[in-house]
Amino acid sequence: MRALGEKLGVDPTAVYRHFADKDELMREVGDRALAPATRDFTTTDDPRADARRMCIGLRGALLKNQVGLTITSRGPTRQRNELRITEILLDAFLRAGIEPRRSALGYHALIEYSVGSAALDAPLSRSAQVRRDTYKRWKDDYRSLPADEFPAIHAFVDDLYPSSDEVFEVGLDALLSQLMRPQ
Repeated sequence: MRALGEKLGVDPTAVYRHFADKDELMREVGDRALAPATRDFTTTDDPRADARRMCIGLRGALLKNQVGLTITSRGPTRQRNELRITEILLDAFLRAGIEPRRSALGYHALIEYSVGSAALDAPLSRSAQVRRDTYKRWKDDYRSLPADEFPAIHAFVDDLYPSSDEVFEVGLDALLSQLMRPQ
């Protein structure tokens, strides 16, 4: 905390007045990364669409703030924005008529899928050109494999590595179709 105070050009005691310890400070930094997902979010009469929008917003916010992604990947911030995301998703399950235990499991599945997808996609999210070049190299590597040994790869090579947003949304829709279906 002392080093942070010095880096910010403030007396270290100023940092201590706002945060009890480093963990609290890091949770606040992580929570601020979540703000774009909750800002101006309003629920509709469609709980599945609300959960979908929130997961897309959460992933998008984390892709734009990789420090926040690193922090929130370690666990919930238990701060305002994370609590709002939790409330929105659990409320969506409640409004969809899903029983509590399944709702809690579904909530965790959606969070892990959204945060995990952001973590996987973050390294290539900065530059569209770098991403295109990387995907092209990967496809070229697959194309160079012997077709008799890897026939399925050859059959699908042109369709491998579409946009990470498209992949995320296909997976999210599959999850939601099962998780938000009353049993």
